[in-house]
Amino acid sequence: MTSAIKRYADFMDGLNQETLAEMSKHVEEQVYFSDPFNQVVGIEKMHQIFAHMYETLGEVDFDIHHYAMSGEVGLLQWRMQATLRGKPWSFEGMTKVEFNEEGLVSSHVDYWDAAREFYEHFPIIGGALKFIRRKIAL
Repeated sequence: MTSAIKRYADFMDGLNQETLAEMSKHVEEQVYFSDPFNQVVGIEKMHQIFAHMYETLGEVDFDIHHYAMSGEVGLLQWRMQATLRGKPWSFEGMTKVEFNEEGLVSSHVDYWDAAREFYEHFPIIGGALKFIRRKIAL
């Protein structure tokens, strides 16, 4: 299974609008996908989420820093770079990936701080979140 995480890490590292069509080589038909904004089942819905990301943000680059595997579960540590509201935008995240017996992804769950890395970039809600963060910090 270690080769499965390497194949998926390489796929995600090189992901772009053109390679998105190759998702079916790496992901099972009924894949579970979750991130801070979405929770879906099915490769078509997962594909739609990534296609929408490229439509909204334009060029997006995933840089996979590290990956690890234990049994059927893999972890990816990554940095995403794009443009948000006309400004460079990048943040770090982790993905927990589960594989089926054929080495295809059966579950892809992204973990990243949407409040800090996304919502705080917007005027009204961003200011409120920054205020709350300062109030509860030590």
